[in-house]
Amino acid sequence: MDSRGAILNLIYSYSKHVDSGDFVAVGELFRHGRYEIPSLGDLVLPGTAIGTFFTERLRRYDDGTPRTTHINPNVILHIDDEERKATSWTSILVFQNVEDEIKCIFSGWYDDEFEQVEGEWIWRRRVTGFRFAGDMSHHLLAVE
Repeated sequence: MDSRGAILNLIYSYSKHVDSGDFVAVGELFRHGRYEIPSLGDLVLPGTAIGTFFTERLRRYDDGTPRTTHINPNVILHIDDEERKATSWTSILVFQNVEDEIKCIFSGWYDDEFEQVEGEWIWRRRVTGFRFAGDMSHHLLAVE
């Protein structure tokens, strides 16, 4: 697989794992990097900690999923094959099935950094930004 395809697979795998409720797999995607959420007080989660964070903060329903669909309609990808590094900007829309109605609950973007190590593309950094948020009460667990 070429570099572009491998990096896009990482980006789309993140959405697949979150939507299936497999937060351990989400954490594994970032095992060599970090996940940053500036809107939560400049939260920085190293390595697999994002998987634990999602397990503690995102609601999963009887089917084991958060009943979400993450859509990545626009991906701008810059690859430096010589340096074996890449960056991307991805727009994000999150839809959720709430009481048999599908609603968009989040609109934002991801700024990502990747590196190729021993022939494999890995995540080094993701920064999540947000534009709009709808009713997140069916998605987020109450924080004590």
